[in-house]
Amino acid sequence: MSASISILGNTGGNAELRYSQEGLPIASFSIASNSFRKTQEGKVQVTEWFNVTAFGKVAEILAANVKKGTHLLVLGKLTFKPWVTKNNEPRAGAEVILQSFEFAGGNRNGNGDAGVEMVAEEPSYTGPAVETAGSEPFADQF
Repeated sequence: MSASISILGNTGGNAELRYSQEGLPIASFSIASNSFRKTQEGKVQVTEWFNVTAFGKVAEILAANVKKGTHLLVLGKLTFKPWVTKNNEPRAGAEVILQSFEFAGGNRNGNGDAGVEMVAEEPSYTGPAVETAGSEPFADQF
């Protein structure tokens, strides 16, 4: 059983497109969601980062249209991906396997692309996203 998640936020960079060994398109990007928490010092903004992975035709559409700052509503399956840093320190990060998304009404660049919704096909590739050798996932968020 997996947990479902919806995230409304801004992307942290352009969507990156790559292909599995079988030729399946895979797109990945980070998305930040802000919330506020009450502390003794007052209300504090907390930003949470998630890596999103999409497959198939939707991955190609995202790669062509998602730039840094794009405002999206993302729905997907939440997973946690562990890794070890170069200093042998264990880390884990949240990863979302995209099921559907919607452009959420413009972005920092002023593009008004609200109302476009895409539903991802169930991917035939169920393993972890393909990474380039030596890359450290989530490194830019810590």
